Amino acid sequence: MRTRAAALRGRPGVVATAVAALTAVLAAGAVVPASAQTGAPPAVGASVPDAGLATAPVAARTAADDGPSASDLPMFEYRGVITDKESMIYNPTDEFIFPSVFHAGAYLDDPLGEWYLYYAPHDSPGGISLMYADSLEGPWTEYAHNPIVANEWLPFYERVSHVSSPDVLWDDEAGQVLLYFHGENSTTRWATSSDGVTFDDSGVAVTNADGGAGTTETSYARVVEHPDPSSGYRFAMTYMQNRTDNIRRIKVAESVDGKAWVVRPDPLVVPDAATGTNVSGGNLWVWEGQLYVVYHGSTGITFARTLDPTMTQVGPRWELHRASGAGADTGRVAAPEIVTDGDETYLFYESGDRLGATVAWAQRDPDAVRPPEPGQDPDPLREQCSGAASDEFDGTALDPALWSVVRGGTARHELADGALRVPTYPTGVAGASLPLQAVPSGPWEVTTAVSVSPTERFQQGGLLLYRDDANYAKLDLVHGSLGPRVEFIWRQNGTDRNTGFDSVVPPAGLGDTFWLRLTSDGSLVQASVSVDGVDFAPWGRTVDVGALGATGVGPFAMRGSATPPEIVASFDWFRWTPTAEEAAACEDDGPAVEVQTVTRCLAGRAYVAVTARNEGDGPATVRLVTPFGERTVADVATGRSAYQSFAARSTAVVAGTATVEVVRADGAGGSTSVAYDALTCG
Repeated sequence: MRTRAAALRGRPGVVATAVAALTAVLAAGAVVPASAQTGAPPAVGASVPDAGLATAPVAARTAADDGPSASDLPMFEYRGVITDKESMIYNPTDEFIFPSVFHAGAYLDDPLGEWYLYYAPHDSPGGISLMYADSLEGPWTEYAHNPIVANEWLPFYERVSHVSSPDVLWDDEAGQVLLYFHGENSTTRWATSSDGVTFDDSGVAVTNADGGAGTTETSYARVVEHPDPSSGYRFAMTYMQNRTDNIRRIKVAESVDGKAWVVRPDPLVVPDAATGTNVSGGNLWVWEGQLYVVYHGSTGITFARTLDPTMTQVGPRWELHRASGAGADTGRVAAPEIVTDGDETYLFYESGDRLGATVAWAQRDPDAVRPPEPGQDPDPLREQCSGAASDEFDGTALDPALWSVVRGGTARHELADGALRVPTYPTGVAGASLPLQAVPSGPWEVTTAVSVSPTERFQQGGLLLYRDDANYAKLDLVHGSLGPRVEFIWRQNGTDRNTGFDSVVPPAGLGDTFWLRLTSDGSLVQASVSVDGVDFAPWGRTVDVGALGATGVGPFAMRGSATPPEIVASFDWFRWTPTAEEAAACEDDGPAVEVQTVTRCLAGRAYVAVTARNEGDGPATVRLVTPFGERTVADVATGRSAYQSFAARSTAVVAGTATVEVVRADGAGGSTSVAYDALTCG
């Protein structure tokens, strides 16, 4: 491939990377019932009427297989709400969660409808409830005598505050319906029924004690036939475990009879920066022969990850579905339940805010093409090409052509050692001095590197998107009442949007220096955070551009009052992602270079070969950089190449990138990064 290196615009000594234009950046269940029809995905799990994983095992994939990618996942289109709160007969708390779909017509004699949908309110008193329909597309009819399981059920348990999160499957060996639900949050229970409506036996499946020391919640269970045909267990459970650190994980338990369970010690899924502090609603799903675990995070997005049948090897995290933002399709997409009937596949889920949710559904759009997951950003920190208003803070004062300062008369920020140092002012936003740049119209993106270490309440530093003292959004690291949090708080007319979605425990690996980014597509602003300066993960909920009406954006630091000691937030730089025109100008500034990468086997060892051909107008120094070494070749003439084959020192190499830096005789230069393929020798 032929690439043109971007001009170096970062600080000296920084390894160059290729430019990414802003436009590119912005572009960038109980599960499936089986079907006998050719081409339909195999079925597993709680809503599997015709066959389970035990009879349709999923083959484990190896590294050598052409495994699935994010683009192989189906696209779902929002269809509407099932639990219409205004018309529901049983509606004690005006919220409904955790849909579980069961193919009643495949197992039961004379069912109320072909399909049963179980759900519940979450808050006290809860109550396991039922709707039924002859089609997955509805209409759905509410069972007249809900709840079918209440928060008091003697002799099985005395009154608990609530019962919720139902999940149902058919136990073929026992010839009965198995129901799982929680109540209290510390206990997941089972119940049995011959008709799916009247349940006549119940017991405890898993409790906090089974999860180990420090477990505080054991709830939101999904149960399927075990996906591993060689397992000695008939059933597998995924459930949410909370611990004393208030970080929720997805755990696995296994059972022979569906009643007595053994919990695995290690979690299956743990939170990351994209999910926020919590992951829950774990469900197993088979699509096109591949087993997945699907779940939601604190960010309100449903994700999918490949999973092997032993439930030990979890693949990369891919986004499966998020709310469109149109009409009623807003807020969370949680507790995913994916069901296939014939040629149609449906997603049932919790929609809306955590304690105001309803059950919604979406349908697979077979004509939709899922955009590819973004690849490695070649210039994640905009070191090599940035927008015209970017500031490296290498002067002696802020450039008044770029910056204005709210309450400039009390400003105590300073530029020193190539950084903007802002003290934590003894006030909130309404009293702090705020250096700001104008917010562009249309799409934009800004990134900064922050060094701040808050250790006492309300010390904080980060990025501020500002209209006035009562209307702003701030992305920062703060030491709050519950300890360190990374938050994206939107303040409207003096009132904060501040919930568990907005203020979250910092991501693993967050050090003294981290990177913050705000990205606007012209309609919404998304915050994102990076712990390594390479990968940025979305953080919190988006902010509506029009509703906020921000006019300025910039670094800030404060501590709420004079009580906590003053610390300093240091900002290494403030960079705008270039527009397409600015990116093109960067490319024109650099020499042309054609780069090719090849992975090959020599004597059973893996090598990565890099060739860089100078296509500029004069000689240049070319530096080839790979994870396995580097080589610099001086005075490479026009039309000539620099070459090196780098030994991986093993029999295999994973896919990666090689970087080529080019410096002309006049000192100008640039770089590009080119991918190379994975290879296993022998």
